[in-house]
Amino acid sequence: ILHSFNLSAPKIIDVNKKEGFILLEDFGDKIFSKYMNKENKKNLYKKAIDVLIDIKIKSHQNKSSLSKLAIYDFEELYRESILFIDWFIEQKLRMQISNKKRDEFCQILHQAFLNIKSQNDTLVLRDYHVDNLILKDHKEPLKQVGLIDFQDALLGSSFYDLASLLEDVRMPLNENEKEELLKYYINMTKENYEMVLREINFFSLQRNLKILGIFNRLSIRDGKVRYLEYLPATFNFIKSNLKSSLFLDMKKWIEELQIKELQI
Repeated sequence: ILHSFNLSAPKIIDVNKKEGFILLEDFGDKIFSKYMNKENKKNLYKKAIDVLIDIKIKSHQNKSSLSKLAIYDFEELYRESILFIDWFIEQKLRMQISNKKRDEFCQILHQAFLNIKSQNDTLVLRDYHVDNLILKDHKEPLKQVGLIDFQDALLGSSFYDLASLLEDVRMPLNENEKEELLKYYINMTKENYEMVLREINFFSLQRNLKILGIFNRLSIRDGKVRYLEYLPATFNFIKSNLKSSLFLDMKKWIEELQIKELQI
């Protein structure tokens, strides 16, 4: 799909199914997160946003090419979000959550999802952040952004990947940087600012609740403690998004648990 969109995804050179190997094109080592500095940061983020805008346009122009993708529906979003309860609240904090409280969590998240009226009509790569973008030498600006880690792609909201990029725990942007890039997106697409902001609020909160669960699972189950260094940024994103009017009930639900890291 990405190749048909004329974007930079690694070419598959050869496959050995028996031994389980794939030989992929090498995109080099100019990973955005490592290559980025004060001078090029804004430009690199804008290149990444331009690719998302292009993906949205081409998704709408080539709907038939996306027909085999599963939908990023609420069931999938909830399956991810429940990791917050399973691995952060219960496994990490050792707090037992009743079935009633779980049902409340599901209903609150579902209502917020219904309120944003998300259109599941765009290719969503799902891990679109500066660790997965690689600067390539190419005369076409859009092909200068090398894309990796998209094997979980689904058909969902065009704002999911934008939320992943602008509210990334690995490299948090300050409020001025985020606002400037958000306005750049708005100016390029002529989308409604409030609508875009609400969807980013929703997907950032949902994504970071999931991340809180996943990173604690990686630490507890798999011994990968290095992921814990990202938890302060994760807490900050969750607290920031809970201030949205979209999440008054979710804020109350979390406050009742008296989790000190998430108290606003």
